[in-house]
Amino acid sequence: MKGDFSRFSFANYNNYLEVLKQQGRVSLDSDWNEQAEIWRENFRQLATDIIGPFAIPKSPNRLAADNSKALKVSNYKSQTGGGFDFRVDKGLAYVDGYLIRYENDFTYLSQSDYPEPDPVTDPGDLLVYIETFLKTVNFIDDELIREPALGGADTCLRAKIVGQIRVLPCLNVGDIESALSLLAKVYPTTNLTLTAKIAQSVEQIPFSFGEVETAGGIIPGNLHYRIEIHRGTQNNGGYVEGLKWSDDNAATVASILDVISPDTFLVEESESVMGEFLREGDWVEVSNYRSEINHQGGQMARIKKIENDVSGLAVILDTNIHPLLTRRGDNGGEPSNNHSKPRLRKWSGFVTPLNSKNVLNLGKGIKATVQTKADKPIASPGDYWNFAIRDREYNKKFAPVNSLPHGLNSFRFPLAIIPRKGKKKSGDIIDFRRFIEPLAK
Repeated sequence: MKGDFSRFSFANYNNYLEVLKQQGRVSLDSDWNEQAEIWRENFRQLATDIIGPFAIPKSPNRLAADNSKALKVSNYKSQTGGGFDFRVDKGLAYVDGYLIRYENDFTYLSQSDYPEPDPVTDPGDLLVYIETFLKTVNFIDDELIREPALGGADTCLRAKIVGQIRVLPCLNVGDIESALSLLAKVYPTTNLTLTAKIAQSVEQIPFSFGEVETAGGIIPGNLHYRIEIHRGTQNNGGYVEGLKWSDDNAATVASILDVISPDTFLVEESESVMGEFLREGDWVEVSNYRSEINHQGGQMARIKKIENDVSGLAVILDTNIHPLLTRRGDNGGEPSNNHSKPRLRKWSGFVTPLNSKNVLNLGKGIKATVQTKADKPIASPGDYWNFAIRDREYNKKFAPVNSLPHGLNSFRFPLAIIPRKGKKKSGDIIDFRRFIEPLAK
């Protein structure tokens, strides 16, 4: 999760039950967030053990008197040019232990959390499945997070469970086991690992509140690195793969208020939000809600010049940005959620192409190697590694060694098969949904 966090301290294997606050002690964001993760993961595991990986509760709720229709796929309609659409009913469902709500009926093409899905041109039937993952929501996505009584100050982020209805073309898939096998084949797990090496200075002090400058140079302290697999847009509409990294967990982000030209943007002053400054030469990523929610990176560029403007900062980049990333328009989201807003996120570095022997010079004596022991590297865009930099002893003990990525932890479960060929008609939809009755019924 991108955000201004000092570090992530939660680990399932510790079997911690709660975080206990002591009187007169410093209050840390990592303690607060670890407690939230303890609650979340314990509940998710309990729900999965009782309910299974996917289930629709039949009990009535405020969204539907008959929740058994939740996520029902119906009304398939083909469109000119090979397109299609279908209806999905509102309701509640448990997916991978998380409760997800769909407030209204919707169609495949009108999903607020999966705007403008990629076209499917391959022949065959359609496997309809749900994909879920956690996403951080900031003040750009939801303006209500900012507190107007404090002058619009940025406060806490939110973690949201995203549920997308996706499709895959398929042949000879008629049961749930075959559908699960197809999903596992199409979405293999990333096999890249990360090893970080941190130069140890003899002058490094054991306790540091930040970077310390000594005669031996800058000694890093209290940094939070994020290294992420990137697959993003180029200004010609093509894609590029690589690795991007940040020493502040990619927390510095600002709204793009206006597009002055393809390479120049009026940006909300980041210091009013984050207490950080953009500088000439910085790597930045221009993206929007659609690119982020589709597991795609935005477009990487470097800041060539920054000029002060009465309405914000005029940021001039070293390349033109593809117009799809900076366009504005409603995608059906709630009024308080500015899904259409483009944003500019600061990164510390970027390298391309992506390969299994990338050695990243992160600066400040820190180097990271991304590699795999497999014959063929498998990379999932958006997968990432997090690690904190502290004092010398901490770095020696906790620097990542052959660490798998934290990943987006996407979960996928089949909902239905829509037949499009052969004797079966598109109305003969095969339903894979599973249900649970109230235990006290």
